[in-house]
Amino acid sequence: MSRLSLVLLKREFESRIFVSLGIVAGVCATSAILSPGTPSLMALLGSLAGVAEGAFLGAGFLALAGVMGLLSLLRMWAGTELTASRVMAFRVQVDEFHTAGPYRLVRNPIYLADFLAMCAFSLCLPPIALLMPALFWIHYERLISYEELSLASGFREGFAGYAASTPRLFPTLKSLGRLGGALREFRVSSDGFRHNCLFLLFVPGFLAAAWTGEFLLAAGIGLPGVADWAIVHTRLGVRR
Repeated sequence: MSRLSLVLLKREFESRIFVSLGIVAGVCATSAILSPGTPSLMALLGSLAGVAEGAFLGAGFLALAGVMGLLSLLRMWAGTELTASRVMAFRVQVDEFHTAGPYRLVRNPIYLADFLAMCAFSLCLPPIALLMPALFWIHYERLISYEELSLASGFREGFAGYAASTPRLFPTLKSLGRLGGALREFRVSSDGFRHNCLFLLFVPGFLAAAWTGEFLLAAGIGLPGVADWAIVHTRLGVRR
């Protein structure tokens, strides 16, 4: 990899929170401008399935409430293992790498939780919003590549062995075989909860949306948690 490529990856990694928020804002704005009045992807799927829109959206929002709860637990669990000082640092941290808890299943459980959350949100927007998980996929692949180059140079054989046995982002049947051992190590500290609960308010948000059929209600309830996380992330990142 060229020096210029490494410099660009480093810059992207250190500004990852702003890139992520920019992707979300850009896709939402594009959806509003190019697809006003277009039904959400979830509504279109319900229509294809021949299910009444209200019933399908209600069930879909209920399912998304459960998904957001699970993704929040995964993120808080992984964040507990790393601590906020590592997760929210702007620069890559190469003094250690973690293999316990959710890191038995995948090497990047926080990115996995965030990527699946973006997939869930895109279902609530017009089909053009599928750009959101697509752009996050590209962004996360670049972040992970830079992070793992740094870890591989610092830990060599130790990290190489871990990378060979543990998938990068999505669990495999083999790695899921370690789920029992991982769950025995489940823990969420106050630090892990406080700094990784950005999706948690979407749980009551989607429950409210299931009642009303309005995604904007879910967004209104959930977004303050994301805003709080972004502010805290930036403050801690700048401090370190």
